[in-house]
Amino acid sequence: MARHLGLREFQENLARRLASATAQDTLRSRLAFESGSLLWLLRLPDAGEVMPVPWLCKVPLTQRWYNGLVNVRGSLHGVVDLADFCGYGVTPRTSESAYLLCGQRHGLNVGLLVRKVVGLRNAQEFSPVAGARADKLWIGGIVADHEGREYREINMASLVRDPAFMDISVGSSAGNSAGN
Repeated sequence: MARHLGLREFQENLARRLASATAQDTLRSRLAFESGSLLWLLRLPDAGEVMPVPWLCKVPLTQRWYNGLVNVRGSLHGVVDLADFCGYGVTPRTSESAYLLCGQRHGLNVGLLVRKVVGLRNAQEFSPVAGARADKLWIGGIVADHEGREYREINMASLVRDPAFMDISVGSSAGNSAGN
């Protein structure tokens, strides 16, 4: 039970920080999270909401990485396991797992299932990793923090236009390419 309260307090604090951020802060801010064995960054304007993993309704005949639908305040949203979509394996459901509602700005009711939300970061804290090449078309770049940890930056506009991301049906040709 204490773990659940800790997550709730984290989410409330994050919501307060998001609400108080200035426009300039918002453009520089990134939401950092873990998915698979990798660290990721999402531009703050694309990060709509962070929630505990909700109850989902499975959808038959869809890719394994498409976990189903959730009801968020009366609207249905798809749930994509980011690690599984990228080919890094299924995300285990733990008390640290989170659902990032992140497609609404781009006209899609979709979010990402991730292993753990790390918190907010300033884009100025990162520098490009020399010679690093993204293995997905929707990865905007690979950057490192001052401790040398590498993060992949998600370009959400590119991700939601990726044919592999949009084609959730089993047996499709795009469904297993994961944006390569």
